Amino acid sequence: MTIVIVGVGNRLRGDDSIGSLIAETLSRQYQINQDKFQDKKIIIIDAETTPENFIDKIVQAKPSWVIFIDACNFGGETGEFKLFEENEIKELAYGLLSTHTLPLTLTIELIKKQHNCRVSLLAIQPKQLTFGEGLSLEVSAAKENVIGYLQTIIK
Repeated sequence: MTIVIVGVGNRLRGDDSIGSLIAETLSRQYQINQDKFQDKKIIIIDAETTPENFIDKIVQAKPSWVIFIDACNFGGETGEFKLFEENEIKELAYGLLSTHTLPLTLTIELIKKQHNCRVSLLAIQPKQLTFGEGLSLEVSAAKENVIGYLQTIIK
């Protein structure tokens, strides 16, 4: 089983950086603890603001599951996170996911056209997306919870 985790986010726009920061942290942890995932191949990509640039790499890995991690205003409490499945992602407005070069929904569609796999979005509710700001306290505090959740679902 191959799982691709794709962190998405602009590190210069406050809470929007969370997906990218989580991918960076997971990548370090995975390199240290590879033996815990003996039956799975885990690929972690920090796509920052251009997840569309990694479509070929994702498709070539032939994953059974792709999990995007991104800040997303889904109406939750600041720092709350939720795993959206593909049918739920399609229900979200294209504009809701467009802090990046292309809407994330378009990137997902392009992956699905080339490789049939499960695609999910682990969305984290941001507080602010202000240019030049760091993570809000709430989203920063949620980071370890999100990482712990990801570790439980990929084991």
